[in-house]
Amino acid sequence: MKYYKWILPLVIVIGVVITFFLVLPEEESVIDQIQKIEIEELKRENIVLKENNDLLDKEIAEMELMTDSLIALVIKDQQVIEKLIVRKNEKVSAIDDFTDDELYQYFTRFSTKGTTD
Repeated sequence: MKYYKWILPLVIVIGVVITFFLVLPEEESVIDQIQKIEIEELKRENIVLKENNDLLDKEIAEMELMTDSLIALVIKDQQVIEKLIVRKNEKVSAIDDFTDDELYQYFTRFSTKGTTD
């Protein structure tokens, strides 16, 4: 009987040791495989995001060129508008100094030269 008392605890200890050495490493290897798969998926997503980022950078560069050219056109238009305003103000101030006869001739495009022929 004395020998039988130690057999049951010995079987339990052997079972626990087998569990530690066989079952747990398999679970860890499954976890490692899942983590490797997740890492590969994240790498693929990272590559896709880098490509999208490069495309967006190119679009930003093109849009910056467009805005620069549009700003140059706006500045040119503003200069033309300023010149037209100055020319209009010069004509208005010149018309203010006209006499009645000169105003009549200006607005009717009446000219005494060359009409007598």
